[in-house]
Amino acid sequence: MRFVYIHDFGWLYLLCGLVLTVAAIVLPAHTNLEGLLSKKTSISNDLDELNHRVEVYASFLSDVQRGDSQITQRLVDMQFNQSPDGSSVVIDTSASKTPLAWVAQRAKRSRVVPLETKQASFLSQFVDGQGRLWLLCGGAFTIFIGLIASPTKTNVESH
Repeated sequence: MRFVYIHDFGWLYLLCGLVLTVAAIVLPAHTNLEGLLSKKTSISNDLDELNHRVEVYASFLSDVQRGDSQITQRLVDMQFNQSPDGSSVVIDTSASKTPLAWVAQRAKRSRVVPLETKQASFLSQFVDGQGRLWLLCGGAFTIFIGLIASPTKTNVESH
């Protein structure tokens, strides 16, 4: 008795083509998403920094408007290069020259900016730019081959 055993390699081509096509579509989108999330984090940090500066300037303005004697005296001393106890003043060139520079110096905070870069795989590098189109075309062609491939027949004898 003879059995006909069918080898259908079309499914293999079809699956490989689908993987290539999905990789050409998903990998660039994933890379763009990571970039946008990084920008979102950066913008959020900038917003926090600006809110901190607004709070410092608002606090300074409210102290000046309230007529805080300590702030007023510091402003006068700063403008006339005087010390509070009347001693001689040594001019520090790195010190703030104006009240706004003094407030700006108070508002400064140090920030840590991550500089680490992720190593991309060969497929991720290939998908960037024109490689994406080539990978998409190759995947579509492989799917086409998988759809039109006909199974090969082999005879198998059973004992």
